[in-house]
Amino acid sequence: MNSTTCYLSLGSNIEDRMAHMEDALSMLAKDELIELVKTSKIYETEPWPLEDHPKKEAGQSWFLNQVIQIKTALDPHELLVVLQHIERTLGRITKDHWGPRTVDLDLLLYGDQVIESSELTVPHRHMNDREFVLIPLLEIAPDLVDPVSGERYDFLLKQIQNGPTVKAYSFIL
Repeated sequence: MNSTTCYLSLGSNIEDRMAHMEDALSMLAKDELIELVKTSKIYETEPWPLEDHPKKEAGQSWFLNQVIQIKTALDPHELLVVLQHIERTLGRITKDHWGPRTVDLDLLLYGDQVIESSELTVPHRHMNDREFVLIPLLEIAPDLVDPVSGERYDFLLKQIQNGPTVKAYSFIL
């Protein structure tokens, strides 16, 4: 079986956040075509975008966030279907693009592929703007390079940390 190394972001900010994260990991691990390779620590992070964004739902709870490395024989669109199925099974209802959610599973990287379709963009279109993605990503893959820009992700993280909106992070596990 040929497999591709991928990175996923997991997040939850409704009800029992930790249980939702554990359930998502368990469902991924049960899929015969997905192998869990590494998991980052879990971080508690402020909802994104920041409070002053006009489309952000106010008063959201903070998220638990994690990045995982997997290997899969699924193609990117098949993997997206699996991720969306897990989200729905765990009760995700999409009301607001940046609203609260039981679980959010994002495909960050699929090997070194660059994919732009109506259903999927890889690398994830906002990952280079999000400390809550880059910090745990670098924890498990410190030498990764963005396949679009050719820049190392540790360099990209420094660029946003030096910017005007540094967010707070509290280590959980």
